[in-house]
Amino acid sequence: MNKHFILGLSILLGSACAPRTPIEEALRLSGTNRPHLEQVLHHYSRHPADSLKYRAACFLIENMPGHGWYEGTELDAYRHWVDSVYAGWEYALRATLHDAFFRQPDGTDGLIWHEDIKNLDSCFLIAHIDSTFSRIAQRPWLKKFSFEQVCEHLLPYRVGDERPRLLFGLQDSLFEQITHGLGTKHALTRSASPSLFKLSPPYYGEQSVPLFYKGKEIRYEIAGCHPWNTARLWRSRLLLYPAAMDFNPAFSNRDGAHCWTILIPDTISENLSKGINAYAMGKVYRRTYSRHPRPTAAKGEYIPPLFKDPFHRDVTALYTRVQDVEITPTTSTASPHAYLCVFNQMQWTPVACAECHNGKFVFKDMGCQSVYLPVIYRNEEALPIAPPFILEHGTPPHFLQPDSLRSQPLRLTRKYPQKITIGGLNQSFRQAVLKASRTSDFRHPVQVGIFQEISEEQWSTAEVLTGKKYRYWRIRASRAFSFGECLLYTPEGDVVRPDTGREQTTAFDDDPISYAHSDSQGTWNFDMGRQVALGKVECLLRNDGNAVWSGHWYELLYHDGTGWCSLGIREARQRFVDFDDVPGNALLWLRDLTAGKEERIFTYTDDQMRFW
Repeated sequence: MNKHFILGLSILLGSACAPRTPIEEALRLSGTNRPHLEQVLHHYSRHPADSLKYRAACFLIENMPGHGWYEGTELDAYRHWVDSVYAGWEYALRATLHDAFFRQPDGTDGLIWHEDIKNLDSCFLIAHIDSTFSRIAQRPWLKKFSFEQVCEHLLPYRVGDERPRLLFGLQDSLFEQITHGLGTKHALTRSASPSLFKLSPPYYGEQSVPLFYKGKEIRYEIAGCHPWNTARLWRSRLLLYPAAMDFNPAFSNRDGAHCWTILIPDTISENLSKGINAYAMGKVYRRTYSRHPRPTAAKGEYIPPLFKDPFHRDVTALYTRVQDVEITPTTSTASPHAYLCVFNQMQWTPVACAECHNGKFVFKDMGCQSVYLPVIYRNEEALPIAPPFILEHGTPPHFLQPDSLRSQPLRLTRKYPQKITIGGLNQSFRQAVLKASRTSDFRHPVQVGIFQEISEEQWSTAEVLTGKKYRYWRIRASRAFSFGECLLYTPEGDVVRPDTGREQTTAFDDDPISYAHSDSQGTWNFDMGRQVALGKVECLLRNDGNAVWSGHWYELLYHDGTGWCSLGIREARQRFVDFDDVPGNALLWLRDLTAGKEERIFTYTDDQMRFW
């Protein structure tokens, strides 16, 4: 018998009392499919020339538990519909639309789960390994990658939860298509990034597409980060160019999560780094085919879903400054695991897990410039075990323990940090002019003011330079613009409203994010319905609706280390709201009880509000 196979059997059988190796554990879980997997190992153990293929087979099999695919009649009908309606789309995009089925809230209901370890046969695995190695050999630039990188990023037979299929026909076709006209196929080394990420029409310009899902039409946001990067990952798999999907499970200074695709090795481009680092990240993980250690739940212990998934690893240090954090619980706990949470979408979301050692929890590689809350879980309820803290690079955690002896009054103007893109949307309004006329055709308009500056909250004001009365008024900018509110003041400072027509009501409805729009030339007219004199016109341009708004009711909360406590409810009478006796060194949260859904925690130091 071949010595390679004898060695393999000795590894698989081992000692009855020794811990199982990963490949032995995988074969144990394979059930009646075990002969197929052993056949694969035997096939590649016969010839020394196949030693790398043998190692590749071991890699696939030992990491197979947990991978699988869904089947069901509704899913089959959906895939058939996608392949018919979107037949002109390339495979990477259609595969992404297939994946959209599982992104729906009830996507896996009624489907049957098939585990790879129990179902993939020897014919499929041998054909897949042989075809992958054959095509790798045709791409000389892949020689620079290590065997481990090849296994992780080129060898796997799946991208998501799709049923595995042999892809070498598609790989050959796409390879020829991409390399055609490059002069030499070695040029793909230099053009891998654009060729990988360039998806073919008709995708361009589509933000969402109609899908026929479970008997009804839905709109799927194909331009969202997950579908877009799923398509990129499929592209890389078909091109056989190593790539990976990294993801941030929850931003620590904004709402939401994000994922993106990078080429391997870890070549994070300057543009990608700038775009991602605009938001603080407590943790970044990389999706993998290989399995990684997960926390083992004690009897009855709840483990959040993120930490049950073995197919990702921590890559936070590639993206931001990190440091380890040691937490000693302020209350006794018998929980074997604790978590660090970030505040996201008005709740604490766990992003890191640590085991208890000697009564302490040590969290590795935590992203800096973030606020964290240490918690344990009892059933599915998060219970704080220490106060929230700020983690800044190079300094110990700063715990936010409220100090009532250093209380202070606060005047607050926002409940959520200003969005980066807002200001740029309104630059065309700078130096807009205000004109007036006594006739609706503006045959003889009079320029009566200029909108000089735009405030941080996106207000712009024009002082009216005449006391004369006019019925018809006009704002003219350099190009088309939109705004949420228009406030008109008499020379005495009183607010006055026009006799509005239907097309103008959104400009005067006290709703900062219901927009009025100029015409394509940047002109917007309003009819006062009578001759009036104005002293000032204020326009609230495109904004995020997160500034304090007069007439809304607000509640200010602070975190006392165990939960949120109220500091009272106030109605805003201006573009700010005041609260008295706010504890120092506190983590705060301003809630708008009237409208809106974006709110962030913040601290207040040296008369400055800092959102986290």
